[in-house]
Amino acid sequence: MSKALSSLSVGDKIEVPVLSAYQSRFGAKIVFKVADMNHSGYPANSVTLIAEKIIQIMASDAKEPNNSDSNRKSYGNNRHIHSNLLQWLNSNATAGNWYSAKHSADQAPTTKSTHVTYNPYTAWAGFLAMLDPKFVAELLTTTLTVVKSSTDGGSYETFNAKMFLASTTEVGLANENSIAEGSRLALFSNDASRVAYPTAECVSNADGYTSSNFATTKGWYWWLRTPYFSNACSVRRVYTDGALNYYSACGGNSGVRPLCNLKSSILVSDTTNSAGNYTIIYNSAPTAPSGITAPATAYSGNNINISCAAATDPDGDALTYCFERSYNSGAWTQVQASASRTFTEAVSTAWNTLKYRVRAKDSYGNYSAYTTSGDIAVIHNQPPAISGSNANLGTKAAGFTYNYSVTDPDNDVVNVVEKVDNKTTATKNNVTLGATLAAAVTGNNFTALSNGAHTLTITATDNVGNSATRTLTFTKSISGFVIVLSEPLEADTQPTRCNVSVNREIPAGGEFKVEVCNNPFDASPVWEDCTNAVIQGVAHVFTNKTNTSAQCGLNIRVTVARGDALTSCWVSGIGGSFE
Repeated sequence: MSKALSSLSVGDKIEVPVLSAYQSRFGAKIVFKVADMNHSGYPANSVTLIAEKIIQIMASDAKEPNNSDSNRKSYGNNRHIHSNLLQWLNSNATAGNWYSAKHSADQAPTTKSTHVTYNPYTAWAGFLAMLDPKFVAELLTTTLTVVKSSTDGGSYETFNAKMFLASTTEVGLANENSIAEGSRLALFSNDASRVAYPTAECVSNADGYTSSNFATTKGWYWWLRTPYFSNACSVRRVYTDGALNYYSACGGNSGVRPLCNLKSSILVSDTTNSAGNYTIIYNSAPTAPSGITAPATAYSGNNINISCAAATDPDGDALTYCFERSYNSGAWTQVQASASRTFTEAVSTAWNTLKYRVRAKDSYGNYSAYTTSGDIAVIHNQPPAISGSNANLGTKAAGFTYNYSVTDPDNDVVNVVEKVDNKTTATKNNVTLGATLAAAVTGNNFTALSNGAHTLTITATDNVGNSATRTLTFTKSISGFVIVLSEPLEADTQPTRCNVSVNREIPAGGEFKVEVCNNPFDASPVWEDCTNAVIQGVAHVFTNKTNTSAQCGLNIRVTVARGDALTSCWVSGIGGSFE
């Protein structure tokens, strides 16, 4: 279980892991205390932490042998923005690489006695490099105020830092030179609240420094960022009893209690561990959606549909997809934030180009990177429209027609192409807009189709190139069929015999019948079965002698039923002769 950092109280403790390579100096963890919530002047919705104990004794700034100011040459520089300690606290550089000169006379804290009294730390890694990188990634940048000494012209200046030292004002002590460096942190109310004790690792890593009062059970000095206004080399610190004090910047026997700010929404354990500390539960941001789908063009007045691929969240959090739109190369505007990965809106006539982007947000407010579409050109000439909607026309046992009409908002010339299974069955140019049109799937266009699913498409294209398509599906299902000549074959006299051939495939189980008629123009034509003659390839001799009509001729009728056949039955051609 977890809860937000903001649910803790001032004074509650949180432990931050130290990387294994640096645990001999700081221990397995550094414990921080909640010093304040939403502190004035600090980042919004933040929680301020301060090291519970003194984690190390070290100089604020090294002696500067090349400085023209004699105090800074002998005792170090008290201008905080140039201090070695501030630079070290905010560096994640590897060992020996955190220092760079801040001014022409600046000096690294390299050598004991020569540069600092104890604990030279130039060869160390930066402080941030020693901590859990997940914690470091969560640190907020804070803008801070610090007094300038009389040597530096007085007044104050500001700087930004992720790790920093408290000011006299923030720990509830007097404002230096009557200048408030921020405001008092809630943790500090009196001398007792300011007393701090060194850790066991701090005492054991003191570089030879000893004092009967330097012990884990006794309060010790710790640095503030505030300079002593009256000279160039002294820095304010909290005395062992919590009172105000100052000391030379190069003094390597004063302690360090770093502060930092974290987002109040960061998660911590629901309860404390056996040491009485909360632990941070790091919630990771989701990945960016792996793709965004958008058309290359859009039509003003019509809807545009945008969708994105799913993002993933390492913590399994519920995700919100935040879609944003830019038109005419303008600013981005959020247009939808929901669990849906699709977005639809009407395209305005004021838009000439469009672009969309999307990012995922988890339930803790962590955002992924953006995934962005390509440019979308807006076409202001509208495509034609076909009546009705895409549909399944069901099962068809015989040829059929589908009625529709075409309109065009711009009254452009529109041509229509009808296709069945992507084969063109009709082309209709310059159709009358609004008139009823019929797509015919009849005759050979129907009989040539096999049983099963088929697709009828109607595509209307205007003379600008915009088009609309209606897609209709149907299923042909015929268990048998009858083929009759559309018109009887004429003869001078009544036929007495005929030869008929039928190109066919009638598998076992199928039924096949051929009939002929030698009085097709009579009111009651007589049909005779000639199936066997067709199968044997011989002539059929008519038995009918009746012919009441003035016309004579021949007609043929082929009947096929699938019956129990397992494969298709078909007829592809009928021919013959008569006499």
